[in-house]
Amino acid sequence: MIPVLSIIRRAKGTRMNKSIITAALFVIMALDLSCGGKGEDGSDRSTSAYLGMKPPGTMPVVFAPGIVSTDENELDAAMTRDGSEFYFSRRMRDRKYHIMVTSRSVDGSWSVPEIAPFSGTFSEANPFISPDGKKMFFISRRPEDGYGPPHDIFVMDRTEDGWSEPFHPDYPLNTPTNEIHPSVTSDGTVYYVAELYGGAGRRDVYRCRYDGERYLNPELVPKPVSSEYNEGDPYIAPDESYLIFVSVDRPGGFGSGDLYISFRDKYGEWSEPRNLGATINSKGYDYSPVVTHDGEYFFFTKNNDVYWVSAKILEDYRD
Repeated sequence: MIPVLSIIRRAKGTRMNKSIITAALFVIMALDLSCGGKGEDGSDRSTSAYLGMKPPGTMPVVFAPGIVSTDENELDAAMTRDGSEFYFSRRMRDRKYHIMVTSRSVDGSWSVPEIAPFSGTFSEANPFISPDGKKMFFISRRPEDGYGPPHDIFVMDRTEDGWSEPFHPDYPLNTPTNEIHPSVTSDGTVYYVAELYGGAGRRDVYRCRYDGERYLNPELVPKPVSSEYNEGDPYIAPDESYLIFVSVDRPGGFGSGDLYISFRDKYGEWSEPRNLGATINSKGYDYSPVVTHDGEYFFFTKNNDVYWVSAKILEDYRD
């Protein structure tokens, strides 16, 4: 620990950029993460859920600063149902694309985040673990049948030994265009963003139902969700009762892309989307929403960092 502190002191006295200081701080936090001990915020980084971070209240805070949220570019959040594995996406300065990163709780201690075993070679992001915990969905540009497609949705099954090899659900879930940010209901319906002919805008929210053997033809999630404005990054509640998504340049927003919520009534109609407000949205692009399996926390991304907040705030937008 002493040499690391010395690096920080020397860096502060020079014109070294902040990445050196951040790296040194990361080492300190990583040692604390793996060796135990409580942080200054009262969190127990060795044993608690969510990498030992102190749970947030109704104001969003950066998640796991220096560990998950660093001076690199991070987004996404996916925790396994048993709370032992956390996945997110990162774009590092030495790469031109995103990869997926994971931290694991082993014998009560969280590991330092590392590239997920199935990632690192191709552009990949948006991990989503199904409500039953049996499948992980993500997007990738890995070649399929010898071709390098746009981002397609890939799936892995949970096995006794971990995750299976990724496989590629063919048409109609995937097409020659981009499919982005999958989110899955309890009955296996996949919500995602696509650029399909006949949509409301260039990018719209679609869903593909699953009949137990195959995915059915995509259905446009209609207005007022999909619109002439570009939509993105849907999160669907397991029971399809509400949908959180990005809308770009929709009137009344705070920035270029804001997060909105729409509720579904008993007739299957979607309510007028409501902007999640200035505590969630910023002047920039706010995206990648997800609610944890236990319904306790709402994760999203802004300013190239992962944030979290109590999911109770979502109820304030229900009519």
